[in-house]
Amino acid sequence: EFESPGDRAINQWIRENTPPGEPFAQTSRSLDAQTYLTFSWLTGMIFMLLRSVVSYWKLRKRVRVAIPLRKGIYIADDIDTPFVMGIFRPVIYLPGTLDKAEREYIIAHERHHIRRGDHVFKALGFLALMIHWFNPLVWVAFVLASRDMEMSCDEAVIHKFSEDVRADYSASLLNLATGH
Repeated sequence: EFESPGDRAINQWIRENTPPGEPFAQTSRSLDAQTYLTFSWLTGMIFMLLRSVVSYWKLRKRVRVAIPLRKGIYIADDIDTPFVMGIFRPVIYLPGTLDKAEREYIIAHERHHIRRGDHVFKALGFLALMIHWFNPLVWVAFVLASRDMEMSCDEAVIHKFSEDVRADYSASLLNLATGH
């Protein structure tokens, strides 16, 4: 329980109108709607933070046994899709199921993410999402921004390679998307 501003005014009036020496009861209220909303917001933020920490911990556990391919590039058998991990020293992780030709396309794609700083912007976007978890427009913005980042990197890689490689790269993307 707490004393709201309205309670303070009432309690002040009671103090002023109660004869000296007589006991008086102060009023107090239970938590109001704003306090419940604040607790709900904080609970949602804590839930999002804990969920991301657990997901990060599980992912780190899966890539712990990754084999280095080159500097900053690792191959892990326990992952299904390539990704960049890390903010200050980003590292590329590739699934072990990729063949050599696919690796080069995917490495070019992930390096383009690093060059543009997508890993930093995505982390900042998730921070905004964590703070505004209750806002569906922030969720939509985060999903659409992530999708745009991926499509932009795909387009950059397609323009980087020759015409004959585009079909192979598109097939690689399709294989990664469908899991076949």
